[in-house]
Amino acid sequence: MSGCKDCQIAQRRIVELEEKIALLQFELDSLKSKMYKSKKIRPPKESPPINNPPKKKGGIFGHIGWFRKKPKRIDRIEDVRIDKCPNCGSTDLNECAHIEEHIQEDITLPVTETVLYRRRHYYCGHCKKIVSSKGKDELPKSYIGPKAKSLAAFMKYAIKISDRDIRTIFRKVFNLDIAISSIAGFKDQIKVKALPLYEQLLESLKQSPFIHADETGWRVDGSNHWLWKFSDKRISLSHIDKGRGQKVVEDILGKDYNGILISDFLSAYNKINARSKQRCLVHIFRDIKKVAEYWCNDKEVLRYCRRLKKILEDAILLHKEYLNKEWDERYYSKRARLKDSLKDFGFPNPNKRILKRFAKRLERHKDEMLTFLYEKDIDYHNNHAEQQIRPDVIFRKITFGNRSIKGAENHSVLMTILQTAKLNNMNPILTLEKILLPNKGSPFSKILSPPKEKDIAGYIDTAGWPKHRTHDS
Repeated sequence: MSGCKDCQIAQRRIVELEEKIALLQFELDSLKSKMYKSKKIRPPKESPPINNPPKKKGGIFGHIGWFRKKPKRIDRIEDVRIDKCPNCGSTDLNECAHIEEHIQEDITLPVTETVLYRRRHYYCGHCKKIVSSKGKDELPKSYIGPKAKSLAAFMKYAIKISDRDIRTIFRKVFNLDIAISSIAGFKDQIKVKALPLYEQLLESLKQSPFIHADETGWRVDGSNHWLWKFSDKRISLSHIDKGRGQKVVEDILGKDYNGILISDFLSAYNKINARSKQRCLVHIFRDIKKVAEYWCNDKEVLRYCRRLKKILEDAILLHKEYLNKEWDERYYSKRARLKDSLKDFGFPNPNKRILKRFAKRLERHKDEMLTFLYEKDIDYHNNHAEQQIRPDVIFRKITFGNRSIKGAENHSVLMTILQTAKLNNMNPILTLEKILLPNKGSPFSKILSPPKEKDIAGYIDTAGWPKHRTHDS
């Protein structure tokens, strides 16, 4: 009997060790995927069959090519004449009636313009003071004009060029010599001017019916910080902060947000009081893939993974089917069945170490995974936020972050302005120029105007989804 007991103890010990090994392997692969790029092993190229000719390179047959449109204006006409034959050199030439026209587009290298502003002073008999005014496009006490400063900021944050390269371009192309420290000063000046506009964009974003949120690591003077991105389809707001917790989200959006918050599964979004939430389903699909990889021999776990994936895929198909259509009884009945299926879903034996975290996440956020079926114009994924944060990630790869808090503030404000201008198809350089010259008007006047008669209640489906955060309570 003692031997049987020892066998049972040993068997339990083997199961525990297998779970620990699987968990350690899972965590090791997760760390490797973060530290190193995955090297996909491509299958060897098979030699093409002898009978079939190799595929022709280029576009597929019938592909419509791209053709340059004829310019709307002609800036200069050059009449090309000759006085002798280019072949034999003879001067016996008679002009023909045929004229061949050829249109060519090219760039004209810019020329630096130096303006002397001679401000006239006047004595005002009413206020008893000597007065004067600013000239057109004049920045008082500045030796560099607004166009050059706006172009330097655009090159830094949108094109992602270093300050040294910006100086080289200005010197070689524009024949304008600028110190590197002056370029840093340009960004400070634009940030100070744009800060009130940044606050206005934030207040306008809070009134949006939905907000995508995401975050990524950032370095400021060698210490760890986080870059947060909050955006909808018209405003993209950047914010660099030392924390990655709930307090940062509350400082940006407030404790109560009367809209739909679309995000990943970061715990910082859990206690934010929003009207509804939508968690990114792409993250769930990734977790399902990982669970299936590490429990590939457990038929019960694999069966539940396939079932959960099928529920979510059916929800996405239903959403796409009615994307531009009115909801009907068929839609409501299918949606109700999907909601009931997800509500009753649960993983078997969640005590398995790898499943434990996934099962807990699934149980906590069940009510926040099908919101896109109950709200109009809501995505089931968080791709918009990831697309908006991608330029910052590329900037981080080049510059490794910021060297000071002031640089982080400049990055937050100027990237917000430039990405918001891009979302609204606005000229980025002209937008920065308008910020430096307030007399030209606000660049985002259309965005910051009061919303029309379509408040957030218009996005609510009254066919059965409660307006509070916990949908099934």
